[in-house]
Amino acid sequence: MSDEERHRAAAHVQWQKQGAWLVLWGAYTRRFWAFACWPVPEGGEVVSAPTVGELYTRMRDSERRHDFMTWRYGRR
Repeated sequence: MSDEERHRAAAHVQWQKQGAWLVLWGAYTRRFWAFACWPVPEGGEVVSAPTVGELYTRMRDSERRHDFMTWRYGRR
C-alpha cells in the first residue's frame, strides 16, 4: 500500500468516526495516528498502530476506557 493509499485510509477512518477522532498517516513513523476530539483526561488521548485494523482496536479500547458512549450519546 502506498503512502497516498494510507492517507486515504486515514481520512476514511476519520470520516467513519464522525469527528470524534483526528486520524493521520505518519509517513515518517510508518504508523496511523488517532487523536481523541472528545473530553478525555488531561493530556488527551493518542493511539497509534501500523495497520488500520489495529488502529480501530486501539481506538475502541480507548473509547471504552474513557466512557465515549456516554459522552457521544448520553448513555452507556
